[in-house]
Amino acid sequence: MTRRSLLQTLGAAAAGGAVPQVSGQRRRRPYDIVIKNGEVRDPSRGLKARADVAVHDGKIAEVASEIPAERGREVIDAKGLYVTPGLVDLHTHIVYGVRSGIEADPIAARSGTSTWIDAGTFAYDQIEGFRRFIVDRNQCRVFGFVYLYPASRNPDIDPLKYVSGLMDATGRAASANRDIVLGVKFQVGSNMNGRYSHDFLKIARRLCDEYDLRLLVHISTAPPETEEVMKLLKPGDVVTHCFNEHTLGIVDRDTGKLKPSVKEARLRGVLFDVGHGSGSFNFESARRALDQGFLPDSISSDIYSANMNGPVFDLPTTMSKLLYLGMTFDDVLKCSTVNPARVVTPLPKLGTLQVGAPGDVALLSVEDGAFELIDAQRNKVTAKQRIVSHLTICKGKRLVAPV
Repeated sequence: MTRRSLLQTLGAAAAGGAVPQVSGQRRRRPYDIVIKNGEVRDPSRGLKARADVAVHDGKIAEVASEIPAERGREVIDAKGLYVTPGLVDLHTHIVYGVRSGIEADPIAARSGTSTWIDAGTFAYDQIEGFRRFIVDRNQCRVFGFVYLYPASRNPDIDPLKYVSGLMDATGRAASANRDIVLGVKFQVGSNMNGRYSHDFLKIARRLCDEYDLRLLVHISTAPPETEEVMKLLKPGDVVTHCFNEHTLGIVDRDTGKLKPSVKEARLRGVLFDVGHGSGSFNFESARRALDQGFLPDSISSDIYSANMNGPVFDLPTTMSKLLYLGMTFDDVLKCSTVNPARVVTPLPKLGTLQVGAPGDVALLSVEDGAFELIDAQRNKVTAKQRIVSHLTICKGKRLVAPV
């Protein structure tokens, strides 16, 4: 059976839950890891089946109903667990050593999160350091969005001239590092960039258009208004903090209805990301959006030093909050694997368990009980279920927290 016919057969088998045996030359090759007896969930293909997964040379090598244990140099028994693509966290802050940054690997190892995307903790003049000290030194995969401009402490500087004057430097640096830099991040809101927010956003738009870059926009407090922000966003751009309770949110605080400009933005391909953080996820705002059929495109934690010990903790905890609000496990998983992985354009097939995909796997379970969950405003709920990670495999290897 050729690789192409295998993939076609797996796709056809997904609906019925059957995964075929694989025969031929590839059966005689040993694998680095064989994961047996688990329930495979691959949202990229709608695959839900009891199956075994093999990883070799840092890639997914085989998914079949039965892979002999003797074919694995290491065998992992996943009985009672979901075998899923490694989780992808679209919004984190992991430039360790700056005020908000954290170390990724220790949390990655316990959370199933094999891919971390830093959302603008670094500027164009720090990309080399980001690569050398963050990307290259972590076991987990790391990418990032460069911030629109470097911070300046010069009180005599003209803010508009300063940011505009750095546009080309940021664009060139991002373009030269497309293997790790996914686009440009900007925080829009009067509480973040004051009265210059709207003008800075226009500069970000010009920059991304000129250098063909994706724009990641943090939304918080008006002005500018939501409509003004949405008007400047294009297909593939990302709005993060979509379920906040702030005035620059997606839900009208007076009517509880989705704002028309938000609906229009989604229709033309703008993506909406959770980005929990310390102040940007509210149960009631999320419930209002979900009740109107507005599911997020991606679920992210916005984890950093101030929230890693609560209320965020990790990506599975954030996923559990959306599960509590009524999203299905499969939809939550889709928003934490294949959907955010589409933003990681340098790495095809990320967020999937397709043969040839990056060898990133998470072993998850959904536990029943009574679990306290807390949003960014410290509202507490008791959930009947939570998502728990049991093992992270990244780049074809078990991810172990540094001692």
